[in-house]
Amino acid sequence: MKDKLASYLNIFLILLIAISTVLLVVFYYGTTLYSSETEFAGQVDILGWRLDAYLNWSFVLIGIALVAAIVFPIVNMITNPANSKKTLLTLGIVAVVVVASYVLANGDILIFPGYEKFFYEDISMDAHKFSKYVGTGLWTMYILGALSIISMAYVEIAKFFK
Repeated sequence: MKDKLASYLNIFLILLIAISTVLLVVFYYGTTLYSSETEFAGQVDILGWRLDAYLNWSFVLIGIALVAAIVFPIVNMITNPANSKKTLLTLGIVAVVVVASYVLANGDILIFPGYEKFFYEDISMDAHKFSKYVGTGLWTMYILGALSIISMAYVEIAKFFK
């Protein structure tokens, strides 16, 4: 069963790579149809459907990756329940890090020259809430980066003393 699934996934992967390559060649061919003096709006007009196809294909690839990232761990947890404890523990640690990052993040808006252009009057999200979410992402990155550096240092130091 696994060999059959692996062969189907290989064929699917080769198909995705082939479609991506064709779209890439078509897109880059479109960039040769204008000169460097062409205005940006003119470049977009010339690229037209090529740009749309390329962007839509990237959305399809992101969707496939998202589905695979959600479905395969669930299937793995169902087929191998012993490893599901590790997966749930990892998810719990990530959730704790994200919650801690949200608590550490601050919703203040930084004042710097030109900051006004980042906020529009017709946006549906409060600027302070948006700033809090950005801060949460930054703090999450800092904490996970620090944890990865600490774990790499620990592994190397542990090897040294063995």
